[in-house]
Amino acid sequence: MFHCNQNDRGIGLSLPESGFVGPINHMAALPRWSALLAPVALASITLACGAVYPELSTPLRTVPPGFTFDPPPPPDLLYIEFNRAQIPERTRDGRAWDSVGGSLPDAFAKFIVNDGDLIVTPVHSNTLSPNWPNQKRGNYRIPAGAKVRVELWDSNPINNHPICSEEIRHLEDKVSKEQHQEIQCESGAFMELTIEPAHGKIGLGLSYEIRTDETYISRVFAESPAARAGVQRGDQIVGIMGEPVKGMPEGRVRSLINSNGPVGLQLRLRARDKTERDVVLKDGPVYGLLSEDLP
Repeated sequence: MFHCNQNDRGIGLSLPESGFVGPINHMAALPRWSALLAPVALASITLACGAVYPELSTPLRTVPPGFTFDPPPPPDLLYIEFNRAQIPERTRDGRAWDSVGGSLPDAFAKFIVNDGDLIVTPVHSNTLSPNWPNQKRGNYRIPAGAKVRVELWDSNPINNHPICSEEIRHLEDKVSKEQHQEIQCESGAFMELTIEPAHGKIGLGLSYEIRTDETYISRVFAESPAARAGVQRGDQIVGIMGEPVKGMPEGRVRSLINSNGPVGLQLRLRARDKTERDVVLKDGPVYGLLSEDLP
């Protein structure tokens, strides 16, 4: 027994607790004859619940170095990256850093805001000069006046104190495109960070779903032309460039949306309360948060 769930993102599936859990293709735990019936079951589910609609993203483009964004990013949205660190050869009490798997520390760094971990890098193993090449880089929102601290740790349960723990006072004064921020630690360690205004791309900053002959906004990036114009997730697109969407071929919908961003995309939107309004969107800065998974 399965259930169909209708929401503003389309139609989904949920299975009862007594059934198997996970994606439909996890048939290995079922008897062999049940696995053979999987295609039939999947077809029945598709017919009962309707189609699953793919999310389509409007184009985003990267700009050349030195490009001036207008409007600029909000002051509480910053790009943060740990560049590198340098660690003394021994701990403060003269011991080797690691007696298992190598003699050097397995370092990771933290960026802490108001006593909560905002960034925790992966571990860079067995080195005095970590640079964390696999860290996630992106934009983060940090409230004005927040208490900010950076820490450097050895991933070793024996060393239960950070190698470095330093507060960054007046973070807003440290924001710069011209230079990295250097932090000297009492332990003799050294850290270098990039703290810059949020990085951006150019586009409209929305995604949409074409559901048969209807089109809906499925996602709006918080700092984008779409958000600044008041477009909201769940809005139905009923008109594009003066043409009604109902009955419009899918290729025509995609072509009109994707090609008119540079000159001005005219949309007629129907909100959840059925009221309609006209908006014009033009390509502009999109400052995606790392948590928004900007393409």
